[in-house]
Amino acid sequence: VYIIGGHTLESNLRPPNIYKIKVDLPLGSPNITCTVLQSHLSVSSAIVTHTSPDEFLIVGGYESDSQKRMICNKVSLSNDTINIQEGETPDWTGDIKHSKTWFGADMGHGAVLFGIPGDNKNQNSDSSFFFYVLNLGGEEDLMQSCSQG
Repeated sequence: VYIIGGHTLESNLRPPNIYKIKVDLPLGSPNITCTVLQSHLSVSSAIVTHTSPDEFLIVGGYESDSQKRMICNKVSLSNDTINIQEGETPDWTGDIKHSKTWFGADMGHGAVLFGIPGDNKNQNSDSSFFFYVLNLGGEEDLMQSCSQG
């Protein structure tokens, strides 16, 4: 299991660590090891989507409390190594670029659902939301949108 990023509330830091947790289940008691790996990613609340057996994409999240993370990273796993590279940046809409907040979830096979408040100034429960599906799993990146009023 790999855990990437995180957020320390006390110091408001997003350490660029990757935590590799390995659990061995021999006869008897389990053996758990945790290895801290250094990376260049400083992120929290990102969405990870699986694109192939050994490949993942990291999309969205925050670099700081007021700075959304607008790039994507490609993560490749092989044996005992993890390779993280910056991927092609999606063609974000103006709504997404300028929104203060966003949220989302992995939809599987390289597709990610993003939601943003329709009115960033008025974030009450009666506000509408705009939803976007970003499909990064195909040969061509695709973004579709819809709204909820």
